[in-house]
Amino acid sequence: GLALPPPFVGRPGQDEPVRVAGATDGAAIAAIKWRAFGANYRDGVLPDAFLDRRDVVPPATFWVGRAMLPPSRRHRLLVWGRPGTVFGYLDAGPVHPEDADPAQPDSGEVYELYVDPSAQGAGGGTRLLEAAEAWFRSVGYERAELSTLVTNPAAQAFYRARGWEPTGRVVPVDLGTVAFEEMRFASRL
Repeated sequence: GLALPPPFVGRPGQDEPVRVAGATDGAAIAAIKWRAFGANYRDGVLPDAFLDRRDVVPPATFWVGRAMLPPSRRHRLLVWGRPGTVFGYLDAGPVHPEDADPAQPDSGEVYELYVDPSAQGAGGGTRLLEAAEAWFRSVGYERAELSTLVTNPAAQAFYRARGWEPTGRVVPVDLGTVAFEEMRFASRL
């Protein structure tokens, strides 16, 4: 069957594993991203009008395909939760060429890390990030990067508390329906 996200699976237990995502996790991942995006990006992080109109992007079928056939051996989709449950996820792989620091182009990148709003504060985000860092080291990366919204001090504080530092680079993003700036963070592995 399909994995379910909160609120259908209750609160995470202390022993929830971080594991490689499977195809059955795709719908739960899409639901978690939609819920976390809508909850965490309010209060001036992104315009409420944009958040109120957004679709589920990417759709569940994207995440099913991503879990079934990663783009390469250097990509990893992780979920936090036992089989049948997903409380959060992290998508990672090689740094995108357009985002790479020219001085260090062979780095890993955390593309996305989202934990369902009802499961935040239970340690899942930290466990996902630590699992990604260990995986990055296992495939030969010595450094990893990620982006946060310039207007999202909570995410910035989360990464700083885990040893990630701003690189000083700010990247403008224009989705057509909303524009914003992302700041890059990096960590030595």
